[in-house]
Amino acid sequence: MERYVDFDFYTDRYLMGRPGVIPEQDFPYWSMQATSKMRSCTFGRADILDPLPEPVLMCCCEVAEKLYLFDAAKTDNGMVLRSYGNDGETATFESAEFTAEAVTKAVSDIIEKWLSNTGLMYCGVE
Repeated sequence: MERYVDFDFYTDRYLMGRPGVIPEQDFPYWSMQATSKMRSCTFGRADILDPLPEPVLMCCCEVAEKLYLFDAAKTDNGMVLRSYGNDGETATFESAEFTAEAVTKAVSDIIEKWLSNTGLMYCGVE
């Protein structure tokens, strides 16, 4: 299965000089995960486009980052925890931002943001 973006696109075009979230060695995996999510939402329509439009490429980068951050926030038992400290007081709590449902919604929102005007998400008869 072909990935929509590579690390060079991620660093050069998507990040435009900003520091990256996903390390280079992890990028192929997360871009494949993002491609898979996007392929599902677009019924594979982007796969036949050559070259891929920039919104598809940008979307893939943003989805990959969201998935990577969600995975990085998980603990060994699968819970997503956040910690804070204030004047010697510390606490850890489950983060609503990174529940599986919240990440699924965030990924859907990202895909809709980038691809809603491309016709790739149209689920009717062509």
